[in-house]
Amino acid sequence: METKSGQSIVEMALLLPVMLMVLFGIIEFGYLIFAYSMVSQAARNGAEAAAQLPPYQTWLDLRNNPPANYPGFTADPCTRGIMEAIRSDIVLFDGTANEGRRIEDYVTIRYPNGSQTRNLSDRGPIEIEINYPVRSITPLFDMIGLPNGTLNLRVVQRRSIENLGVDPTHPSGVACARDINDWNQNFRQP
Repeated sequence: METKSGQSIVEMALLLPVMLMVLFGIIEFGYLIFAYSMVSQAARNGAEAAAQLPPYQTWLDLRNNPPANYPGFTADPCTRGIMEAIRSDIVLFDGTANEGRRIEDYVTIRYPNGSQTRNLSDRGPIEIEINYPVRSITPLFDMIGLPNGTLNLRVVQRRSIENLGVDPTHPSGVACARDINDWNQNFRQP
């Protein structure tokens, strides 16, 4: 009798790691499908908002080289509208999953054909890219050697410009700031 129970323990010891890997793989794969659909929907929402509120390239350039008086990327109503659309009904971007980093840190807004296509005659495309690191919920990513247990999901959505950010309720008639001086004159809250 002792031989059979010992044999069962050895068989279980050999099969348990494989069974755990399969179980962790199923859980992780389901989570990655969920995360990808959330990131994809966020990029789609952002691209649709950007087609209506395309920010000026001069404002987008300030993000990479901010001057001392830079009020922040989302101070411009157009970029704020895009980011609000990205955040809408998304549960993955709560800030706790990535050490409190905001979704703005993972989003890039650009004109792939150049900023001169920001007009209604060319209707140049505007593109939203989200490059979001997804943390593993099981030890599987660590077991297969992914750095820090993360996998980067990169989603790009592109839309043609449909509007130039016209806002008839705003005194200047536009919804987007060209630069900091324009923002100070037309959009800064007293």
